[in-house]
Amino acid sequence: MKLLTFIFYSLISFLIFVFHLESKPVPVGVQDASILQIKVTVLYPNYIQPWRFKNPEIRHSTGIYIGENRLLVPAQAIYFYTNIEVKKPDALKVYTAELDRLDADLGLAILKLNDPTFQKDLKVVQFPSDLFLPGMGLAMESKDQRNLEEKRIRLIRMDIDSYASGYLELPYIEIQSEEKLDGVGELIVDSSSRIPQGILYQFKENGMGKMIPSFAIKHFIDGKSFPFKGFRFKPLVDNASRNFLGLKKDDLGVLVAEIYPGCSADGVLHLEDVILEVSNFKIDPKGYFDHPKFGKLNMSYLFHNTFESESAFEKKIKVKVLRNKKTILLELDLKPLNEFSIRIPHGNTRFQIPKYLMLAGIVFQELSEHYLTEHGNQWRNRVSKELLYLSDFYRIKRNSKEGKVVFLSQVVPLSGNKAYHNSHQMILKTVNGKEISSLEELRNLVNLNESPFIKFVMNDGSELIFKKEEINTLNEEAKKSFQIGADSNF
Repeated sequence: MKLLTFIFYSLISFLIFVFHLESKPVPVGVQDASILQIKVTVLYPNYIQPWRFKNPEIRHSTGIYIGENRLLVPAQAIYFYTNIEVKKPDALKVYTAELDRLDADLGLAILKLNDPTFQKDLKVVQFPSDLFLPGMGLAMESKDQRNLEEKRIRLIRMDIDSYASGYLELPYIEIQSEEKLDGVGELIVDSSSRIPQGILYQFKENGMGKMIPSFAIKHFIDGKSFPFKGFRFKPLVDNASRNFLGLKKDDLGVLVAEIYPGCSADGVLHLEDVILEVSNFKIDPKGYFDHPKFGKLNMSYLFHNTFESESAFEKKIKVKVLRNKKTILLELDLKPLNEFSIRIPHGNTRFQIPKYLMLAGIVFQELSEHYLTEHGNQWRNRVSKELLYLSDFYRIKRNSKEGKVVFLSQVVPLSGNKAYHNSHQMILKTVNGKEISSLEELRNLVNLNESPFIKFVMNDGSELIFKKEEINTLNEEAKKSFQIGADSNF
């Protein structure tokens, strides 16, 4: 019995010791083989001619070894990749990697290498939950495959915003440096302890940059999703609105302006609710609260944060609101973003290839901001004002039944559709009297319609009419004459 007791306590002590070793942050030295160069060949889609791709490009980035033949890289570096090459320090061999996992909102991806020899001599970088802020740091980058370069930076403060035009606002660390940095995934370590603090994902010519904090990186590496509050809010700074909503002189709070269907706030919050408090923190009229450690932060931090000691992940969030001039207490069960609630994709491409459907040589697409921005630096002046208005104000579905915006992007010039050659960037309203909410629905309706004629009605009232038998004939002519591979790409 004594022997069993001794073995039991010895095992417990060993497990505690191992846990202590694994949980203790590990410094990253300048000679450590932890940071590698990544070369990515990308093939970007063409949103204006979606049956084509643009010319291949080469992108360079930094990869950080996180163990088990995996590398951490910025997501922006590998969107629409065709080939990913990795070089180890002091090695001639080139390894090939594949995408293992990606989070578009955090802007990070994990690459996986299948060659078992790759991990030899590499040191694992561990990202702790601790954050030394404010403080001095070092940006570590690999330039010549032999030596790591280190540049001094200053970690200034925490704020919250969307990364790389993502949909979620997440915490980031503002950094400053007098040296030139690339902002392509450099590892940031504390200057004295050399403990990893985050990854640099942006740096501007004015010497300011943004870093993904270590606690968010750890959350991603652990395979966890990020919570999303599921609504947008507006500041409440004018007295007229505050009086109308029933706010007293000393009341704070912001207005719920938009609710994402199928997300955390759906069915809990109402439009024009005034949010007074979140998790017992008072929200000021601009949407900020006073954090005891990090100072003034945007209210979204209380929902989207993954800082270990105060994370909102897998928790219910208490919210005090003013509704119909009465104060009520609510609870939000936080969920990840439901992509279904996005009506018009914007910001981050999220690996989405633009879909198209050609009927009678007429190309239909689903509206996205990516299509609009493809028209150059002055795209807001060059695109249809109606499409621009929808992209600015109707990106989010108003209800779960609302569909995509299907529009006529262009007409391939053929003799059989000559009457419509000038048609361009027009929203499709109905086909044979039925409203359309997706390209799939449009294709099915045309294929299954028993009428000998197909009538497309646009938002401006114009009509495009074809015999049903003409549609395939004109499509074949367009494919042959203009090297279009298929009638559709979905």
